[in-house]
Amino acid sequence: MKKTLLAVALAPVCLSSFFVAAQHEDVMVVTANRFEQSVKNVIAPVSVITKEDIEAIQAKSLAEVLRRLPGVTIAANGGFGQLTTVSVRGSQNVLIMMNGVRLGSATAGGVNLGQLPLTGIESIEYIRGTRAAVYGADATAGVINIITTTQPDDVQGQVAAGIGSDGYYQAKGSVAGRLTELTWAKVAGNFEQADGFNVADYSSGAWLEDQKDDDGFKSKDILGEFGIILNDKWRAVVNAFYHDGQTEYDYTGSPGNNEADYVFYNASGQVSYASDRLTSSLLLGVNRDEGENKGNTPGSTIVTDRTQVNWSNSYQLTEHYHAGFGVDLVEEKASDSELWNSFAGQFESYDNESRRNDAGYITFWRDADDIQFEASLRYDDNEHYGSYKSWQLGAGWRFVEQMRVTANAGTGFKAPTFNDLYWPSFGNPDLEPEESENYEVALEGTHSLLDWRIAAYDNTVSNQIRNQGQGEQLENQDVRVQGVELVASFETGPIHHDVALDLMDHENESDKKRLRRVPDEALKWNASYLADAYLLEVSYLYQGDSRDQYFDPVTFTNSEVELKRYHLLDIAASYYVTEALTLQGRIANVLDEESVTAYGYNAAERSYFANVSYSF
Repeated sequence: MKKTLLAVALAPVCLSSFFVAAQHEDVMVVTANRFEQSVKNVIAPVSVITKEDIEAIQAKSLAEVLRRLPGVTIAANGGFGQLTTVSVRGSQNVLIMMNGVRLGSATAGGVNLGQLPLTGIESIEYIRGTRAAVYGADATAGVINIITTTQPDDVQGQVAAGIGSDGYYQAKGSVAGRLTELTWAKVAGNFEQADGFNVADYSSGAWLEDQKDDDGFKSKDILGEFGIILNDKWRAVVNAFYHDGQTEYDYTGSPGNNEADYVFYNASGQVSYASDRLTSSLLLGVNRDEGENKGNTPGSTIVTDRTQVNWSNSYQLTEHYHAGFGVDLVEEKASDSELWNSFAGQFESYDNESRRNDAGYITFWRDADDIQFEASLRYDDNEHYGSYKSWQLGAGWRFVEQMRVTANAGTGFKAPTFNDLYWPSFGNPDLEPEESENYEVALEGTHSLLDWRIAAYDNTVSNQIRNQGQGEQLENQDVRVQGVELVASFETGPIHHDVALDLMDHENESDKKRLRRVPDEALKWNASYLADAYLLEVSYLYQGDSRDQYFDPVTFTNSEVELKRYHLLDIAASYYVTEALTLQGRIANVLDEESVTAYGYNAAERSYFANVSYSF
């Protein structure tokens, strides 16, 4: 294959940056403010990860993609398929969406990344900083929008297979194309499985001997899309995703063999209108997040059913000024949950099994090359708490062509979960929602060989909800996180580099303790080298010391423990045999470091992967 042809095929890899989104007029994002705009004029820090990026680094999980990004910290109870959470700038209050539809469990809170595969992903848009005045609860630290929608001009697809360490293998495929001149469709499927490794770290003293077994996983996923262009102003699209997963896991409170069965589906339909000045869309989304725990003792089945309706509108007032408004209606139910009470020896239900949140928001913004401005105000009416108002302001000034100064500020809230509020005998229905204030100032530059951004932020969360252990009420804690974030993208000859440095000062203001699983510093470096028919990707992550808690199921007490700093180095290589056939290999954790992100749980040792794919 000629290098010119390969360069065309990999153009998204070369142009996009994980850290400083490419300042090109044709790079558009929709997540920052719920309308399409050029990334060049987005005030909030944004990163765009493309399908080509994911394929180049040969990621096997969403966590492996996200951990490369600035501000992101991943915590996992082991390897693939295990419980995995994400924090941004020290907070887990991160809204994760699929095609604009809110995901996650309203019972446990957040999204288990270990059960959210990479099937059918076209791009991921990642926004750092509060977006609560646009998206509401859970968006106080950032927003991650997984986009699977596409509108292909012709038929395109891929089939791939791979194997790896610990009995890992995968088979996947996708195809998308025009059905008629006005309709298109997409189908993607994925199957992966691994024997796994023993996730229990016996050196921690937290485990029993009968839990020394390998903890594997199995995942089956299917995704579909159908779209139609009704006329030059109207179009409609339907998306659906289904995941069926089984994970073997270890838990201190349940010795022996434990398994969790997960079912997750998300379906949405959207009708959109676009004219010269007005854009409007109506989105209906439904999803289910279900986890059933099995073991030597009975386990709970925890279910969230969510229905969401969003109507969003924007109107261009003048060349650079726009106004918008929207309505968000969300209903969450946990009525299908069965909660095992080990003390009473019986299954129980949540004390309250449903809740609803109705919200409306207005926005105003200036979108121009020299000065950008945005203001948003949102009103939420929560069935449990009543009303809540949140606001957001942002401004940017490009004082020379290559440099810009920005400032962002905003408030938000997070509702306690069903577990926090309504778990039988332990929930506290008097808990108040978390309230946050977020401030950021930044200076950024875009040059021919270097893009960079340095930001300082100050985030305060009042009444952060923490579970202090069995026998104690769930209590509220105040938290403050201050940090400096430096990101850069640059070239050294044929090598492209992305670098991010995160420095954080964080504590619970009541007891002056550092936050759990949040490092004081993190350094990330990613490099890619393209030559002829070869692509080499190198990824390095340094994460500093952090604090965790160990819960003793015998004494029902928490103990303070330290998570040691670690280094992770991954190397991935691709060989393009032809324009259609690609051979790939990857070594993960080259240094064979102990990279513990949750106390008592092992991370994968040095691992090897090989893949072959055929595109058409």
